[in-house]
Amino acid sequence: MHKLRFLILLICLSFIRTETSHAAASDYKIQAEDVLRITVFDEPMLTLETRVHGSGTITYPLLKDISVAGKTAREVQDNIKALLAKDYLVDPQVNINILEYSEQTFSVMGQVRVPNQYPLPPEKDIDLVQAISLAGGLTPNAKKNSIELFRDGKKTRYSYDDLLLQKNKDPKQRIVVKPGDVIKIPERFF
Repeated sequence: MHKLRFLILLICLSFIRTETSHAAASDYKIQAEDVLRITVFDEPMLTLETRVHGSGTITYPLLKDISVAGKTAREVQDNIKALLAKDYLVDPQVNINILEYSEQTFSVMGQVRVPNQYPLPPEKDIDLVQAISLAGGLTPNAKKNSIELFRDGKKTRYSYDDLLLQKNKDPKQRIVVKPGDVIKIPERFF
C-alpha cells in the first residue's frame, strides 16, 4: 500500500515539475542555434527536429523557410498551424518543443574578482547585481557609482548602491541582463 502511495506521489510531482518548467520556458524567445521538435498529429512526414539557422529561420516541409527567432514556441506553433491550414491540412494539431537552447552569454569586465563571459540561463532572468555577484563581486578599487552597461551599441551608467536599493525596494524595476550585454566596472582613482 505504501509503495502505491509513493508511486502516485511521484507521478503527481512529475506533472507539477513539468508544468512549472513549461511555464518558465513559455516566454522564452527562440534564438539562432536552438533545436526544435515540431510535431503534427497524424502527419509523420511533417514531424521533424531542426536547428534554427543563424538567419533565425527554419526550413520546414511544404512551407520552406519560416522565421522563428525572437518568437515564443507558442507563436511559432500558431504560425505553422495557420500556414498548414491555409493550403494543406484541415485543422492541423501542431506542437513545438525546444530540445536544446543555444548558449546565450553576457560579459562582466573591469574591477570584479573574476572578469569573464558567463552563460545566461534561459529559464530565469538575472539582474545586474546578480551578474556582478557571479563575477565574484566588486574589487576594492571598483568605481561603484559608475557601472557601465553596454547593450545594442549604447552605454548606460548605473550606481551599484542604487541598483541594490532598487532591487530590494521594487524587484520589478531591476535591470535584467540580456544576451550579449557587456557590464564594465571601471577603476576608481584615489
